[in-house]
Amino acid sequence: MEMVRHGNRRERTLNGEKRKNVAVNLVKVFISIVLIYLLIHRIGLENIWRQLGTANWWWALLGVLTFSISNILGALQWFILLRSQNVKLPLRHVISFYHVGLFFNNFLIGYVGGDAFRIYDVTKRSGDSTAAVSTVVFDRFVGFFMLTSIAMFVSLLWFKKLTSMKTVYFIAIVLSSWMLVLFFLFHEKSGKTIGRLFKPFLPDFVTDKIHDVYMAVNRFQHQRKVLLKVFAISFFVQSLRILTHYWAARAVGVNLSLIYFGIFIPIIALFASLPISFGGIGVREQSGVVLFSTIGVLASKVATFEFLAYIIGILAALPGGIIFAFRKEEHLSTFRIGNDVKETLVKGGP
Repeated sequence: MEMVRHGNRRERTLNGEKRKNVAVNLVKVFISIVLIYLLIHRIGLENIWRQLGTANWWWALLGVLTFSISNILGALQWFILLRSQNVKLPLRHVISFYHVGLFFNNFLIGYVGGDAFRIYDVTKRSGDSTAAVSTVVFDRFVGFFMLTSIAMFVSLLWFKKLTSMKTVYFIAIVLSSWMLVLFFLFHEKSGKTIGRLFKPFLPDFVTDKIHDVYMAVNRFQHQRKVLLKVFAISFFVQSLRILTHYWAARAVGVNLSLIYFGIFIPIIALFASLPISFGGIGVREQSGVVLFSTIGVLASKVATFEFLAYIIGILAALPGGIIFAFRKEEHLSTFRIGNDVKETLVKGGP
């Protein structure tokens, strides 16, 4: 009888979470639509179509190639992290999982949706949910840290090209925040102190899993060679992704110094990754217009090349969609990823 009551409570909890998730997703769809509407209303849809109609598609093709190379390197970065956690999957499988995650990142909230696919796939194949979560979390952190570091380095060297120092100050604040996060990740005593603040508000099984993931991430500090490799690869990954936006701009006739892209694109990427829209749609274009307009670039041009950069990202990640479509034996179960991952995290296995 007790087991039945427990099962009913769990089912009610899951149903409540599903309704809550639907409501949250609807809000984020609404935000994306509003942002796109405001952008089109300000610029004019005909201006965007005209810019795309006269685009030089050879630059766009170069963008797809550049982004595709960054994806392979990104998969290699994650592969190294997985190996350091004793998850010995073949590189081809990691590349496959990485591209599936990238593909869905373009259509799901922030970048969380695609990361959930990566976690699910690694957990299913390796049976180690802690390693799956910890490597994806740290992989994501390294990317953001490196993006912000590049922006900080470039802005400090060429700050005279900017019309205001506010951008530099903002980047410095964000980078300081990442450094603080890194401190808590690698300083076990401080990290656990922060964790204890949230413990009263979370179920025991959640705090236990968070503790396991935290300790897995914390152990990276002892793997200096792994960290060196990962940060070095991340530098090239993020640099290539910044370069992709430059190629997109060249495609629509915007010939700016690459320096501006090294400063602005990391900020745009950070805003686009916030879980307030689907695939960063609307947020990416709006933030791009705000930043690039400070140096005199027309809003219609910025919106067009940022939208084009988004399309380039989809094309470069298209292999992930194809891989997912042909994974017949896993297709249906992966669509239930939200609940499957939660159950996996509770059980500690696939």
